[in-house]
Amino acid sequence: MQNNLRIIKGLHYHDLSLLKKDVSGYVSKNCNIKKASKVAVKINLVGPFHPQKAATTHPGVVRLLVEALLPLGCDIVLCEDISDENVLEVTGIKEIMDEYNLKFYNLRDYGYETVVVEGMEYTYSSLIKSCDIVISVPKYKNHMLTDFTGAIKNMYGCISRKQRKELHKFIDADDFANIICSIYSIRIPDLIIMDAIVCMEGMGPSLGEPRYLGYLVLSTDGVFADYYMCNLVGYETETLQVLQSAFQSEMAKSKIDELELIGGGFQDKEESFNRVPVYKGKYRKKYMDMLKRTYKVDESLCVRCGLCVDACPFHAITLRKVPEFDRDKCALCTCCMELCPTNAINYKK
Repeated sequence: MQNNLRIIKGLHYHDLSLLKKDVSGYVSKNCNIKKASKVAVKINLVGPFHPQKAATTHPGVVRLLVEALLPLGCDIVLCEDISDENVLEVTGIKEIMDEYNLKFYNLRDYGYETVVVEGMEYTYSSLIKSCDIVISVPKYKNHMLTDFTGAIKNMYGCISRKQRKELHKFIDADDFANIICSIYSIRIPDLIIMDAIVCMEGMGPSLGEPRYLGYLVLSTDGVFADYYMCNLVGYETETLQVLQSAFQSEMAKSKIDELELIGGGFQDKEESFNRVPVYKGKYRKKYMDMLKRTYKVDESLCVRCGLCVDACPFHAITLRKVPEFDRDKCALCTCCMELCPTNAINYKK
């Protein structure tokens, strides 16, 4: 099967309204969406971050896809797993819901079912599995643990929060990349619309800095969408464990030399992008130990809600005047940062 990777460059979010016809044509050509079909639109809402932070899928990209789907007469299932409805307000998604009279489907409210992949059980979203079409709308970002996050990692949010918390205990092993890929394989999206207009460089997935790149990546294959973006920003793709695991598992729908690239090329480079260092073995451990020493809590922002304590898979946080970290137990999984409602947990620059 040949896969189309459509690259649109030089964009700003205010330009997206001009792409409605283009994106509508791409969706219609590559997805067999029938009237009354259930179409899951899986976005990335890692936490209560404003769009300009570049930690979540920008509402402008969501609006573009919604406007492409509405004329098709399908049932749009706008979904993600979130901790509370405030996330919708802060990220700008609530405005889209109100504008188009859309319901938001919080995955945790619709149950999970057990799926076994390579001998391991996953509690996977029943809602996602029930949909006729799945369109993933990720944000491209750096990630301190997995090096990058994009189309493959976006589907990690389809398992239960409890299991996501437990699986973070694999972060020091290559197994975590295999786990991420196994979850992606349960329901491989039919289409990817990746927000790479403003990405996050530096200490992603939530502590980095916004970086304008101007790309919108449309693909029938999430593995190749990730491959394109990682290559674009200057990563050596053969060193990225998630990508290598995906290719070795043959999750990509075709081979690299069979890829049809429309509107761009692998010669495109954004090498000044501030990538995270990619280390393995003892060097990775030293790097992680260094990062742990940079954690801090902004006392002026902390509201002592205790969400970070509950989120930590390693029981490394104690709530006193402000949260205190046990650096020996901490594995830098970033769960506490992603769930903090006031962005009080950060690192010293």
